Amino acid sequence: MPIYKYLLNKLKPALQGKKLLFMMICFLIPQVMFGVVKLPKLVANGMILQRNTVLPVWGTAAVGETVTVNFKGQTFSTVTPASGRWKINIGPYTASTTASSMVVTGTSTYAPITVSNILIGDVYLCAGQSNMALQFNYTTASTLYAPEIAASLNSNIRQFKLNFALNSTPQADILATPYGWQSAAPANMKHFSMVAYFFAKSLYEKYNVPIGIINSTYNGTIIEAWISHEGLINFPDLYNQQPTNVVATNPSYIYNAMISPLLNYEIKGMLWYQGENNALSSPAAARYRELLPAFISDMRAKYNKPNLPFLYVQLANYSSPEHPQPISKVSELRESQAASQNISNVAMVVSHETSLAGIDIHPIHKKPVGDRLSLAAQKIIYGENVNYISPSYLSSVVSGNKMVVTFKNVGAGLIKHGSVINQFTIAGADKVYKAATATIIANNKIEVSATTVPNPAYVRYAWADNPRNANLYSVYGADSLPLQSFRSEQVTTTPPATGYVAQPFTAGNLVVTRYGDGSALPAINTTIPIFLDEFNTSGTSSNVNRPMPGLADSYDPNGINNLAVGTHSFGAEAMLSLSENKKFLSFAANNKLVGEPVNSTGSKTIAVLTADGGLNTNTTANLGVARTATVNNDLSRIYYISQVQGLSYVPYETTNANVVLAAGENGYRSVAIYGGQLYTSTSISAATANYPEVTRQVSRVGTGMPTSGTQTLTPLPGLPTNEVVRQFALLSSAGNTVLDLFYGVTESGKLIKYKLVSGTWVSRGSVNITNVVSLAAKMSGTTAQLYSTTLNSSTYASTLVKVDDAAAATSTLATNAVNVLATSATNTYFKGVAFAPENSTSTLLSNSTNSLNSSMSAKASALKTESTSLESSAFRIYPNPVTDGVFSINAASVNSEK
Repeated sequence: MPIYKYLLNKLKPALQGKKLLFMMICFLIPQVMFGVVKLPKLVANGMILQRNTVLPVWGTAAVGETVTVNFKGQTFSTVTPASGRWKINIGPYTASTTASSMVVTGTSTYAPITVSNILIGDVYLCAGQSNMALQFNYTTASTLYAPEIAASLNSNIRQFKLNFALNSTPQADILATPYGWQSAAPANMKHFSMVAYFFAKSLYEKYNVPIGIINSTYNGTIIEAWISHEGLINFPDLYNQQPTNVVATNPSYIYNAMISPLLNYEIKGMLWYQGENNALSSPAAARYRELLPAFISDMRAKYNKPNLPFLYVQLANYSSPEHPQPISKVSELRESQAASQNISNVAMVVSHETSLAGIDIHPIHKKPVGDRLSLAAQKIIYGENVNYISPSYLSSVVSGNKMVVTFKNVGAGLIKHGSVINQFTIAGADKVYKAATATIIANNKIEVSATTVPNPAYVRYAWADNPRNANLYSVYGADSLPLQSFRSEQVTTTPPATGYVAQPFTAGNLVVTRYGDGSALPAINTTIPIFLDEFNTSGTSSNVNRPMPGLADSYDPNGINNLAVGTHSFGAEAMLSLSENKKFLSFAANNKLVGEPVNSTGSKTIAVLTADGGLNTNTTANLGVARTATVNNDLSRIYYISQVQGLSYVPYETTNANVVLAAGENGYRSVAIYGGQLYTSTSISAATANYPEVTRQVSRVGTGMPTSGTQTLTPLPGLPTNEVVRQFALLSSAGNTVLDLFYGVTESGKLIKYKLVSGTWVSRGSVNITNVVSLAAKMSGTTAQLYSTTLNSSTYASTLVKVDDAAAATSTLATNAVNVLATSATNTYFKGVAFAPENSTSTLLSNSTNSLNSSMSAKASALKTESTSLESSAFRIYPNPVTDGVFSINAASVNSEK
C-alpha cells in the first residue's frame, strides 16, 4: 500500500477540522506525485530500442518502492531511492522486427504499466532547426514526394517528435506530445522530418534493421541554445548570461528542455542540421567555428559517449541568387561548419546545390540530404567501404593570367553536370571578384580565368548564399558528391609579412627547436623567436634556417593571431612530438609578439607541421601556459600540458574548445600517444582549492584517447615514483607491436631505461646526462637509438646528444657513451627534439612556390591525412596475459555492426 494511503487511514480519526485536513493534504502531495510508478513520455508504445547495448529504463515512484521491469523473458528490479527517481538497466538485445511488450510494476496496488509494440534496432537523435524539422506537408513537398509518401508504409521506421520547449534548468522529462512513437505511413508523413525519414529509409533498405528517429527540433534557433550550461564554460559571455525572458535565443534553454530529458535513452548516433540563424552576421558565422565543436563535445560528454557519431549537414542554398556575391554570410557559416570535419567520428555532408529552384530558406529537396547522411553513417558507423566526403579545396597557384586550383577527395576525378562549369569567380589583389571560366585540366585540377582579371590572385567557388547552379562533382562508382564551396583568400593565421618559407623535411633526420636568432637573448619570461633546425643522425646540419612566424616588428600585429614564438626560460615549452604514423610534428608555443612578457592568460598556439613544411597554427590552447603537445594520427585529437590546469584536450583548428582531462597545477610534464592510448608523466604538485594533488609517475590516461570528463591516471607498474620524467618513449625490442622498452629523461639529469617483465616494468639502468631536456627514440635493428637535447639553466649552453643502447632487449644502461652531435650557437639554445615528419600523402603547398605567403589559404593549411589511422581500428595498449603481461598493440575491428 502506498505510504500516503497508510497515513490517511491512520490519521483519519484524529483529523479535526478542515484546516488540519488541508495541512495534511499539502504534506502528502509529494507522496501522491511519486506514489504511482511512472515512465517518461519517451518510453512508450511503439518505441524502438537501441540494439547491442545496455538499455536504461527509468521513471518515478514512491521512495522505497520496488520497481520491476519484465522484458523478453527477463526480470529486472530496483528500489526507488530518496530522489523518487529510479533507473534499471536491461539488455543488451539483438535487432528484432518482432514486436515485444515491456511490463513495469511497483509494489503498490496500481495496475502494471504495459509498453507494447517495441522493436529493437538503431536509434538516432535528429536535432536542429527548421530544415531538420521540415515535414512532408510543407508547401509543395507533398507533391514532389508523392510517390515516396504513397510507398512509405513501414512499421520498422518510426519517429518520436518532441514539441517545442524551453527551460532555464535541465528537465527530467519532455512536454506532452500528441503523436508519441509513429510508424512510417502515408497518413503520418505530415509529422515526419523529411531529412530523418530519407536517412532512416536508406539505412533500413541497406541493413533491414528497425530505425528509430527521435525528432528534437526547434525552428529559428541558434546553436548556443542547444549547448548545456556546462558546455559553454569556455564562452564567458554565454556562460554568465542570466536571461530575464524565456526565449529560444537564451543559451542552453533548448538543451534544458529538449535534450536533457533524452539522455537516458540509448542512441546509435546524432544527426544535426542547423546554422541558418547563426549566419545573420559575419562575427556570428565565424564564431560557429568554435561553437560547433563545443556542441559536439558537449553532446558526447552528456551522453557519456566520447566517440558518439555526429553527422551534420552543411547549409543548403537559399535566398536570391547573386553571382558574384561579394559578401555571403551563409558561405562564411558553411566555411565554419567545414572546420569540424577534422573531429573523429564526425561527418559533414554538403547540400549547397540541393534546392533546385526558388529562394526559400527551407528548400524542400531533402532526399539527397538524407541519402548523403546515410552514406556518412554507412562509412563511419557501419564500416562500409563507401564515400561520403565531398571534394574540397587543397591549393591554388597563379599561372600567367590564370589560376590552377587543386582539390582533394576527388575519387575517380572531377566531373561537371552540364556543358560549362558554373560558380567560379576570381579576383586580383583588389579582391573585386568577377565571374570566371573554368576548365577541368586533370582529375583533381581546375583552370580558372576571366578576361576582366588579367592578374588573378584569389579564387572562389560556390561562394554565395544560393549557388544553386553549382555543378562540380566527384565520381565514386555510381555516386557523385558536390564540390565544397571555398575561398582561397581567407586570411591565414600565419602572418603574411613574416616571410615564412615552407621547406620540406628529410625523412629520418632530427628536428630540434632552437630558441633565438643569435643576436641577443631577451629578458627572462619574454617571448623569443623559434627556429626548427634539422640535423642528420650524425649531427651534420641539414637546415638551420626554418623560422617559425613571429618575428617582431615585421608585420602589423592587428588581427594577427596564433604566432609561434617561445618563452625565454627553462620551461618545457616547445618540446617536439611526432605522431605515431610519422605524419605530423607538433609543439606548443605562444600567441605573442617577440619580446612581449608571457603570462598564463595569453592564448597558446599548437603548431602542426607536415613533411612538406606546411605549417598550421590555427589551434589555440586557452587553458593556461601550454608546455607540450601531441596529436593523433588523423588530427582529430590534440593533447597538451597546461602549466596551470594539467592535461587538456582540444579539437584541431579550434579555440575556446579546451577540455581538462586531468587537473593539477604545475604538475604535468609530458604527454604521448602509443598504440592509440594516451599517456602522461607527472611531477609533484600539492592540492589547492581548485586542483587535486599530483604525484610523480608515468600513467595511462583513461582508456584510448579520451576527449571529455575527468580521467583516471593509472600508473604503469614498476616505473619510478621518485623521478620526474620530462619526456619518454615506448619501443619494441623485437621491432614488432609488443612495446616492452621504456626510456625517459628526468629532471635529475638521467636517461633511464625499464624493461617490461611479466606485466611489470623493471629497471635496466640509467646514464647521466647533465641538464637533459628532451628525448626522441627509435629502434635500428636490435639497437635503441636515443637522442636528447641539453640546456644549462644558468648559462643556456645547449647540445644535441646521442646514446646507443645495443642489444636493447637484454642490455642495461650504465657506461653507455653520451655523444655530442651538435652545439647551439651563441645567444641560442635547443629545447625539443623529434624525428622529422614523413609519409605525407598530400601537399599543402603550391606547385610553383614554397612560400606560405603566396600559396597557403586557411583551407590549404587545414592539415589532414587521407590515410587510415590507428584510432579507426580501435588500437589499445594493455597487459596481455597470453604474452606474460607484455604491453602489446591489439587491434579490434570497429564499425563492424551491420
